[in-house]
Amino acid sequence: MHQKNFSPIDQAISQLLDRTEELISLDKLDDAERFLAEILKHKPDELNVPFQRGTLFSKKGEYNNALEQFLIVYDKLPGHFENLNNIATAYFKLQKYDEAIDFYKKALEIMPKSSFVMSALAVCLSRHGRVDEAINYFRQSLAIAPDMPSVHSDLLLTMIYAESVSPEELAEEAKLFGKNIAVAFPRKNGSSRDKTSDRKLKIGYISPDFKDHPVPYFVESLFRNHNRDHFQIYAYSNTHVNNVIMDRIKFCVDVWRDIRKFDAAAIHDLIVEDQIDILVDLSGHTGHNNLKVFAYKPAPVQVTWLGFPATTGMETIDYRITDTFAEPPGMTEHLSIEKLWRLPHIFCCYMPHEYSPNVVEKVPFEDNGYITFGCFNNFMKVRDPVLATWKKILDQVPNSCLLLEVQGINHPKFRDAVLERLKQQGIPTEQVILEPRSNANQFVLYNKIDIALDPFPCVGGTTSFDTLWMGVPFVTLAGKQFVSRMGVTILNNAGLPELIAQNTDEYIAIAVAIATDQARLRELRRGLRDRFSRSPAMDQELFARDMEEAYRGMWQEYCRSND
Repeated sequence: MHQKNFSPIDQAISQLLDRTEELISLDKLDDAERFLAEILKHKPDELNVPFQRGTLFSKKGEYNNALEQFLIVYDKLPGHFENLNNIATAYFKLQKYDEAIDFYKKALEIMPKSSFVMSALAVCLSRHGRVDEAINYFRQSLAIAPDMPSVHSDLLLTMIYAESVSPEELAEEAKLFGKNIAVAFPRKNGSSRDKTSDRKLKIGYISPDFKDHPVPYFVESLFRNHNRDHFQIYAYSNTHVNNVIMDRIKFCVDVWRDIRKFDAAAIHDLIVEDQIDILVDLSGHTGHNNLKVFAYKPAPVQVTWLGFPATTGMETIDYRITDTFAEPPGMTEHLSIEKLWRLPHIFCCYMPHEYSPNVVEKVPFEDNGYITFGCFNNFMKVRDPVLATWKKILDQVPNSCLLLEVQGINHPKFRDAVLERLKQQGIPTEQVILEPRSNANQFVLYNKIDIALDPFPCVGGTTSFDTLWMGVPFVTLAGKQFVSRMGVTILNNAGLPELIAQNTDEYIAIAVAIATDQARLRELRRGLRDRFSRSPAMDQELFARDMEEAYRGMWQEYCRSND
C-alpha cells in the first residue's frame, strides 16, 4: 500500500514496511508486529500500520481485529481498492454476508473488471443463498479471466444448488471445464506399468480435506480396512493445517505425502515416481481441489469419488464411483464424462463422529406436545420450491414447527433476509426455529426434532447419514441425477424405502402420514441407530471389499485394453 518517499525518516519507514510485508508473507507474525510498533514510534499516523496489522490479524484468523484495522484505513481512504477487498473478505469470514457483499461491490466500483473480486463476490452471494446472482458473477469473472480453473470449479459447485440449472446444463458446463483444463494442463507421458492383472496394486488418494470435514467420515474406515496383501495405500494431502484427524489418517495408510507446497506438475512427477496404478480424486469441484494434477494423467487409471456429486467433465478421469440406487443403469450415463462404476450396495460407507451423543430415549413430540420437523443441510440447498413444499406439510400437521440450522443466522441483516424468504412462502415466523450452524450444534439438534426433511433437488449427503445415526427418520424426493438421489441409496440401504417419494405430492403425504401417526413414528425411531449400524451403509469390511473389487475390475479392464 505504501509509496516510497525520499526524506530520511520516510525512507527508513518505507524500508521497515517492506520488511514487515515480507515477514507477514513468511508467517513470521510476531516479528512483523515488532516492526509495526517501531514504525508507530516515528510516525503515529502512518496508515500502512493498520493496513498491515489487518493483514497480520487476517493471517491469524482474527477477523474481528482485522476488520477494525481495515476500517481505520477506510475512514481515511474510502476509495482504496485493496483495502475494500480486505474489508469484504473479513466480513465474509465473519459470516456477515450482507456487509461483505456491499464492500465487494464498492471494490468493483473502483475496479469493475477485477475477475478476482467478481469471483469473491459470487462466493459470498452463494453463501447468502443468492445462487442465481452468484452464477452470473462467476460467469462474468470467467469471461474476463477464462484461465482460472478454481473459479470454474466454484461455478460448477454453485450450479449444483440452483433449481434453474438442469442436469444437462451442468454436464455441459463441466465438459467445458474439461476442455479448458486439458488445454492449460496438457496430458504428460506417465511411466509404464506392469500390466499383470492380479498383482498387488498401488492406490493413491488425493485430497485437501484430511481434517474436520465430511471426507474423513467415509475414507478413514476404508483406509483401515484395505487388504494390504493386495493393495498398498498412498495418501497425497494438500490439507492446509495439521490436525488430529490428519494424524489418524496417516496411521491408516502405508505412505503419506504432504503436497501442500507442490504445484500440479510437481505432484504429477511425485505420483509417477511412486508408480501409482490407480489415482483417486476425493474432491471433484470442491475447494482446493487437485483436478489440474488429474489433467496431466499421472496414473494409468484415474477415478473420482465422494467429493462432488456430478461429473468432473474431464476425459483424463476414467471412472466415477456410484451405485445402482443412486444411478440406475440407463438414467445418468449421458450426464457423465467418466464411465460409471456402480458398487453393488452403496457408493460410500459411513463412520460416525466419535463425539456424537446418544439418541434420546423419548421422541421429542412426547415432551413438546407437537411435531418438530427439521433440516440441518447447508441452507444453500433450501430453495424456494422446497420451502413451498414444507409449508404444505406444516399446514397439514397442526401445531407443528420447523427447525432449521443456518450458517450466519446470528447476524441481523442475514436473519431478516431468511425470515423474509420464509414469509414470502407463507411460513409464519412463529412456526420456525432458526439455529446457527456451528460445531457446538452438530448432532445436538437432532435430539430436538421428530422427523427430518431432505431438501431438493440437491439432497443431503453426510447430513442424511448423520440423521439416521441420530435415530431420526427423513423423507427424501427421488430425482433424476446423483445429486438428487443420495437419499434414495441411503434409505434403501437402511431398509427404509417407504420414506422415498417420487414427486412432491408423495413427499408431502409421507411426511404428514408419519407425523400424524404417533405409533408409527415411535416404531420408526425405536432402535433406528442400531438397525442403521448393521446395514450396508455402515458395514466397513463389506464396503472395503466392494471398493477393492471395483479397483481390481478397473485394473483388469486397463490391462485388457492396453495389451
